[in-house]
Amino acid sequence: MQQVFAYGSLMGDAALARYRTRPARLPGYRRAFLHESRRRWGQPESPCPILGLAPGGECWGLVFDVPDSDRPRVMRALERREAAHERRRETHTVETPDGPIPAVVWVSRNGNGSGPTNPDMESLETRLRAAHGVVGTGSEYVRELVHAMELHGIRDSLVDTLWERLRG
Repeated sequence: MQQVFAYGSLMGDAALARYRTRPARLPGYRRAFLHESRRRWGQPESPCPILGLAPGGECWGLVFDVPDSDRPRVMRALERREAAHERRRETHTVETPDGPIPAVVWVSRNGNGSGPTNPDMESLETRLRAAHGVVGTGSEYVRELVHAMELHGIRDSLVDTLWERLRG
């Protein structure tokens, strides 16, 4: 069995939806808008800020249990989706209700995110409002994050604050 930790849009990804899931905490990392989508949620001229993992703090997300029989297919799909050139696949211990377990996590490469490393709320909001890609808008990206997190009782002040600004 392979455990996969999801902290952003992967929490609602179809590739993982059929597998057992439970809440998990990844210590030592936090959500941050470190990357840009130039196709799915944005375009080259107006990229959409998207989440990555930055050092510091903690991040609540979901752990998915992927059976060994599905592991090669799922991991190939996730490698493509998680933009391997911007993130690196690592194994970290995450804390679950069942105790600590090792899980695959995609962590942002230091200095390799394509977006600003520490954008302010106003800048993020402006960029999210301007982004429109083949999957949807920047506002829809944040709405999907909020929805996926709310389904599992997960809160994140960064995502919550952005959603409040974008809804208003």
